[in-house]
Amino acid sequence: MKSFDFNSISQPMLEIVLPDQEQTKIKLLIPKTSLVERMCNMSENLKEIISEKNEDMLNQAYALLAEIMSCNQEQRIFTADELKSLLNVEHIAAFSLAYIQFLGEIKNQKN
Repeated sequence: MKSFDFNSISQPMLEIVLPDQEQTKIKLLIPKTSLVERMCNMSENLKEIISEKNEDMLNQAYALLAEIMSCNQEQRIFTADELKSLLNVEHIAAFSLAYIQFLGEIKNQKN
């Protein structure tokens, strides 16, 4: 009998180091397509988010990052409130750019 194990497929990961005292390392996996699309849409509004003029957008950014960062190999779940205490707007901008670049590299590898 033949079998196929989805767990045997190596998935690209992005290792991040959190700015906490322990410098916790998390290996992010590729999330579902809908989450990637929402991330791309958010990145288009980075200037407004960084300026902190729109608190609702900033809160949405933290919520989205919590969802993205919860897609990790360690199966750690993040909340927006946890990230608010851990990350500032510069962190959001830097992470967003690095994550979009990571996704772009994966897309280019598939082509």
